[in-house]
Amino acid sequence: MAHKLTRLFWLLPVLVSPLPAQPPLDAIPAGPAISLGIIRGTVAVGASPVSNARVMVFVPSLAYFREARTNAIGRYAIKGVPSGAYRLGVAARDFDYQEIAIEISGGILQREFTLAPETEPGRWDVIGNTAGEFFDASDIGILLADGRIMYCHDTITPVIFDPATGQSFVAAGSDLPQGCMNIMLLPDGRPIFVGGQPGSDPGQFRNAVRYVKAYNPVADTWERFADLLNPTGRWYPGMARLADGSLLAMGGGTRPNAVRTATCERLNLATMTWSWTGSMINPSEFSPCALLYTGEVLATWNPPQLYNPTTGEWRLTGAFNQPVRGWPDHSDHSLIVLADGRAAAIGIDRANGGAYTVMSEIYDPATESWSLGSSPALLREKSEVVPLPDGRVLVAAGDTELANPGVPHVNGVVKWTDLYEPATGVWRRMADMGQFREYHAVTLLVPDGRVLTTGGTVIDFGNPPNSADVEAFSPPYLFRGVRPQIANLSDAVVDRGSNLTLTIVPAIRLTSAVLVGTQATTHWVDAGIPRRVVLSVQQSGANASVTLPTDPNVLPLGHYMLFAMVDDSPSVARMIEVR
Repeated sequence: MAHKLTRLFWLLPVLVSPLPAQPPLDAIPAGPAISLGIIRGTVAVGASPVSNARVMVFVPSLAYFREARTNAIGRYAIKGVPSGAYRLGVAARDFDYQEIAIEISGGILQREFTLAPETEPGRWDVIGNTAGEFFDASDIGILLADGRIMYCHDTITPVIFDPATGQSFVAAGSDLPQGCMNIMLLPDGRPIFVGGQPGSDPGQFRNAVRYVKAYNPVADTWERFADLLNPTGRWYPGMARLADGSLLAMGGGTRPNAVRTATCERLNLATMTWSWTGSMINPSEFSPCALLYTGEVLATWNPPQLYNPTTGEWRLTGAFNQPVRGWPDHSDHSLIVLADGRAAAIGIDRANGGAYTVMSEIYDPATESWSLGSSPALLREKSEVVPLPDGRVLVAAGDTELANPGVPHVNGVVKWTDLYEPATGVWRRMADMGQFREYHAVTLLVPDGRVLTTGGTVIDFGNPPNSADVEAFSPPYLFRGVRPQIANLSDAVVDRGSNLTLTIVPAIRLTSAVLVGTQATTHWVDAGIPRRVVLSVQQSGANASVTLPTDPNVLPLGHYMLFAMVDDSPSVARMIEVR
């Protein structure tokens, strides 16, 4: 009987050269004369055939690997299989992966598969900690250009964490404490820290600063740049990346009484200096925001508005169907740009006596209007929201705002985790986090396809236990058989419109490639490149090629993870810089 795979295939060693058309004889258990056989059968759901299902036959070392697709009536056949023992797996999106052991010795081996709806919940594991610093407030997390993560609280004791090894170290601190700032990865790979407050008075939220500085992860040094122009500083300004990689800083709290400002300024990358630009509709702080494919920046809090980088002006756009969104306290949602150019706001404040009941709203730039999306079984605000390479979105933890949400919680904060598919509106519950984590957690996608989180365990600035653990979530796509691997990449620094060539091992037939922007998060807001760009693939054998978009609004300058995809199974990503 078929059973679900329990092995994570991202743990398999990465091969470094294309596989031969037939494996060496000593790789296949066989007698003196190797007989070639045929494996065939059908894949169905109940009585209905499943077309285009992926069928794989392989040995665990991947010294032998073959695959086929089912036809319109669910049939498959893999011919010319040498005698031996193998694994036979079947994968189809939205259905549980199945894998069985087989032996073949010439002739025809018939194997039928009946699939069931996907139930794999993923897995959370503790993979390390942030020894040297405990992140309980004003935390930031940023994926560096080399795939490591920088965690920081006040720029004095930053921690560099390596997801591949689970090891961390305390990096050089700056000589100027700076907390409650916002951050972004510059095109040259340095994280830049903008605004905030001095470390001498971290709990008052009143002494906003104008500081701007960057950390060099190669040299382990800091550099100070020209201050922000706003004379009373910016505590938690909003930040968005523009098409040329420069950044827009907007709003924020100011000295001496944390009064918010509507003013905005832009950073010139050539001179690393600031200039004034148009002001927002309302004074605000760290609004969820992102560059749209139209070239305008959508800021959603509050109200939703658009910034035109050419004119430097802001204007109103369509209002939320659920408009309050925590105003005037803090926003309730995260914002991501979908592959089709729309944007999704995920998270909901149960305002007006619980009248707001839909956790997602979708913005269409063509009509400048919002439509109600769908909701999981448990509504919450300020969740950890991470776009994944397969098009789904991880939505973890969050605040239910309920005294008794009916599930384990601390002051309404839950461990509950969902996968959300914006294309279909389907939500599916995943495994719970190991810790209760509120909005000070920082959560990032890393190149191996996992999602890492830390911080936020001090609920409402009290309520221990506190934890410095780093948890890693392994999504269901890591339990779906053999993943492609990018053995070689033609270039890691590329221009828009350029062609990239990849060597794929085993020689799996890719269905697409995906660029996912690197994240730079504080609280539940991402000031990185919150988007997923799908690329078509040309492939011959193990050699594949992709062409990057030419539109700077689709592909802003900066760093991305490049995933090779077969259906919903991603490779380990290669980091690339778009310049």
